[in-house]
Amino acid sequence: MSVVKIIELVGESPTSWDEAAQHLVAEAKATLRGITRIGIKEFDIRMKDNEIEVYRVRAEVSFRIER
Repeated sequence: MSVVKIIELVGESPTSWDEAAQHLVAEAKATLRGITRIGIKEFDIRMKDNEIEVYRVRAEVSFRIER
């Protein structure tokens, strides 16, 4: 039996939500072991001077706890 931890990550991109999600997944894979699920929870945009500054995705990342 395993124990799974869930954390929330935010990926950002000045270009698109797709690129923001790709950055998030790449960083999760590079820094976590035993990932079992990445679920996108939210898409949003940060604005500056009435223009889109950055696309953002918020995701829950689940991974197995190691002993």
